[in-house]
Amino acid sequence: MRYRVVRIDEDIDFGCEERKEGIPVMAVVLLEDENGNQQHIRQIDQYLYDNDINEGDQVQFTAGGELIKVM
Repeated sequence: MRYRVVRIDEDIDFGCEERKEGIPVMAVVLLEDENGNQQHIRQIDQYLYDNDINEGDQVQFTAGGELIKVM
């Protein structure tokens, strides 16, 4: 199934502590499927940059559960 990336926000909820050293910066990604259903996922922020995934892009999940951009 294809999804549209509606919004990407930095995940700043670390509870009562700071982000621990060595833990990657995460993003909260709001996805919308072809039927208009929305879901939030957490994704490593650098992964989104490395794979050029931005708001408005069409994406899907691989069989292994990775988010990939659909051209």
